[in-house]
Amino acid sequence: MSKTTDTSTLELSSLLPPDPLDMRLSLTSIVHWADSREVRLRVMQAVDFPFDDIPMFLIVNQLAYRGALRPTDLSSVLGTTKANISKIVRRLETHGLVGRVDSPYDERSILVALTPAGRSIGMRIVAESTRSLEENLSTWNDKDIEIFRRLLAQFARGAVLQLPQRTPGAWAERSSAQGETPAV
Repeated sequence: MSKTTDTSTLELSSLLPPDPLDMRLSLTSIVHWADSREVRLRVMQAVDFPFDDIPMFLIVNQLAYRGALRPTDLSSVLGTTKANISKIVRRLETHGLVGRVDSPYDERSILVALTPAGRSIGMRIVAESTRSLEENLSTWNDKDIEIFRRLLAQFARGAVLQLPQRTPGAWAERSSAQGETPAV
């Protein structure tokens, strides 16, 4: 039996006040933009990613930015199951883009790492990201870019410290976060 909804009780507006400077809205907008299918496909095309497979691309992307990771951490970061990560990693291994290696940090675990071919694609991803970022900041003055860079890094370090993960990338972030944050 279908339940009918009284449409007069439905609210169409956002729960946030209409403030263009609301940090929650700004941050959510950036995350949704970066996480969008359109952006992913554009980057895949720009870097000539060899497969029409977004999950494969996302793993190469994560490894390019964070270094070798445990499958558990890839699962957490990408919001999918460990079984699904294993399947995707196997496809990447078959094509020579990643390999599995014993973790130097924990003898009980393995890490997924980029091969030279995977690193080559990863370098193209990073270069495309740099190009896109420079394009988006092209109208900003140097002082504003430097302030934004420092504040964004400070915010990111604080956010990383809240994560329960113990990946090599997170350890590096924790170590750098223990030092002083540069003054703005």
